[in-house]
Amino acid sequence: RERDASRAQVQQLQEQLANSRPLPAGVSAAGDDSVEIGLTPDILQRMTECSKALSKTRKKRDFPDLAPVSDVKRLSCVGSHPTHQSTAPGILCIDVHKTDDTRIVTGGVDTQVIIFDAKKEKMAAKMVGHTKKVTTVVMHPTREVVLSASADNTARVWANTTGDWAGAYTCATVVRKHTAEVTDVSLHPLGDFFSTCSRDKSWALHDLTQGRVVRHVTDLAGGYTSLRFHPDGLILAGGCEDKTVNVWDIKEQKIVATLSGHEGEVDTLSFSENGYYLATGSRDGAVKIWDLRKPLNIQTLNVDGPVNSVRFDSTGQYLAVAANTLQVFNFETKSSLGLTCELKDHQGPVMGAVLGQNARTLASVSMDRTLKLFHIK
Repeated sequence: RERDASRAQVQQLQEQLANSRPLPAGVSAAGDDSVEIGLTPDILQRMTECSKALSKTRKKRDFPDLAPVSDVKRLSCVGSHPTHQSTAPGILCIDVHKTDDTRIVTGGVDTQVIIFDAKKEKMAAKMVGHTKKVTTVVMHPTREVVLSASADNTARVWANTTGDWAGAYTCATVVRKHTAEVTDVSLHPLGDFFSTCSRDKSWALHDLTQGRVVRHVTDLAGGYTSLRFHPDGLILAGGCEDKTVNVWDIKEQKIVATLSGHEGEVDTLSFSENGYYLATGSRDGAVKIWDLRKPLNIQTLNVDGPVNSVRFDSTGQYLAVAANTLQVFNFETKSSLGLTCELKDHQGPVMGAVLGQNARTLASVSMDRTLKLFHIK
């Protein structure tokens, strides 16, 4: 017992040392991955207060600058950039900065994470460290930080230490909790926590500021292929290998709803900005829209080929769907989407697409090795 106690003391000191290293504000080097912090009362209180504040403002929001449907129909390709290596062709994932459409991050089959400056039309930074394909990339909205996940069973936190978003990034944390491909990463609205999910039948919550695991939920019924935070931050939706979507209560770490109906793995999902709707995409070629207040599948959109990505724009009015082609849909009524436009510029399956601010720009990536940029003409 004494030996165990002294070991624990040494471990605690090591963790304190690890967490005292100077890194950019709001990011810490990895602590001890084997010890869970747990969802402490402080973390839960912060998440609850964040949720209350967000849900209050959300119901009153108006988007006067949002591009009308007639404008979005005129989206046209203005740039095509082969940003990743040709020896391992294919760009698999993309994210665009929440308030700056010119900052784009992509992840490829070539294991690289690349930041692209759309204004200068050139690569700004390259992050090398993953050893297998990159499955997801996320750009932090308020810090110079990028999150990535990979088939190498890890997720990484990349921090910019130069003060210039287009400068060099270093790897601050490597998440090694998973034993199979890490399929998704999602950032909590607070900006201090993120989730990872894996085909190893588990998901985990991490503290970005401490570089540590908060909670690792294991031994689930099946592998997870996608996992995203609700805009209010108190529930998570996860797409599963068993063709269902599980909705998790974060406080209790319990499944509160299971959405069934897809006929293939649910590889992608996205919440609408108001938090009422969830879009899910599957290998079965179907995009399903769910009303979470009921919860019911209120619409199914059938597209060409497996659905690689679904993504609502920041207002929740438009939905970008990446499959064999790239399509944008819009809410024609409060509860049904219609096709806005279809873009056939890519020469291979479209793997990801993100609408920019007010739906005036669109960026997409494909197995054809290009990042394409679209503007309203």
